[in-house]
Amino acid sequence: MKYLLILRGDAAHLRRDEFERAAREAGELVDGEVLADPQLGVTIPPGPARDIDAYYVIDVETSDRAVELARLLPDARTAGRSVEIRAVMRGAAADF
Repeated sequence: MKYLLILRGDAAHLRRDEFERAAREAGELVDGEVLADPQLGVTIPPGPARDIDAYYVIDVETSDRAVELARLLPDARTAGRSVEIRAVMRGAAADF
């Protein structure tokens, strides 16, 4: 099942090597990118920019594994930052 890990918080350039290595070696890392500054984006309708600055898509067997990988991200241990884990809707999303 695929999960989106949404990295939120104060701007920070954190090294995410441990997470990327573990997820890549297990064949669970699908994609991930650091996003441009929200001021460079467009919000429709206009409103405050969200504090999302990066994301990963992982494909894992269980929600517990998604949480386990998310805990490897320094964002999960850094004041003012967090990792939101959201199931990608594909019929079985209710399993989360």
